[in-house]
Amino acid sequence: MTRYAVLAGCSEKEDFRQKSLCDMYTFLKSFVGGAWADKEIFILPAGVNVSMLKLILRRIAESGTDFLFLYFCGNGHDRLTADGFTVGATEIKRIYIEETCENQVAVFDACENLVSDDAAEAPVWDAVDFDADAAVSAINAEGVCRTNGQLLAAARILGDEALGRIKGSLWLSGCTAGIGGERPVLGADGSGVYTAAFTESLGAADTMLDFTAADRNARFACSVVHEYRAVSFAEHNRGS
Repeated sequence: MTRYAVLAGCSEKEDFRQKSLCDMYTFLKSFVGGAWADKEIFILPAGVNVSMLKLILRRIAESGTDFLFLYFCGNGHDRLTADGFTVGATEIKRIYIEETCENQVAVFDACENLVSDDAAEAPVWDAVDFDADAAVSAINAEGVCRTNGQLLAAARILGDEALGRIKGSLWLSGCTAGIGGERPVLGADGSGVYTAAFTESLGAADTMLDFTAADRNARFACSVVHEYRAVSFAEHNRGS
């Protein structure tokens, strides 16, 4: 099977961007991540440049690829658009990616990246119009919801064993307004907690390539971090 991956960072926090890209690259290169070859992976560490992205996607399409994996990480306020999304304040139209090949997975671990749902008419949300509370209430127990033209879901990193089962487009976002508000949860080492926990779970013996379990574990890890920080903040204020 011919396959390609595009990893793009876009962040005001340099360490988070670079660390998360490295984590994802390392995972894809690993056996459980699919043992991707370097020639199959394109990296855009300085952010999403539409011209460069379109050039890469065009070359991938010309190669006749069977599967495309895209990963975007970073922080900065991004919004849903009617025909795509913004990431790092750069608008990306879904058609750019969907025309590349029939089967692809696009994963976001970046702030408030909302991917439009083809099954409903997608609204255009400006930053000032974003309703975080509504987004939080819309997320169901599995981390996936379809409401008001939105598709909010957990990031799932698919190993080679599972790629052949992907048919069509899978648009997923691992850092939504439902997890910690407006920014990704960052660990002490500067990496995204969700991405790190998710890839770790996919590589664990008892949950290997179990994407539902990996999603659940990663969201739990984010919740633990948020609860700990909230308690610490409250105790600090009481002691002040």
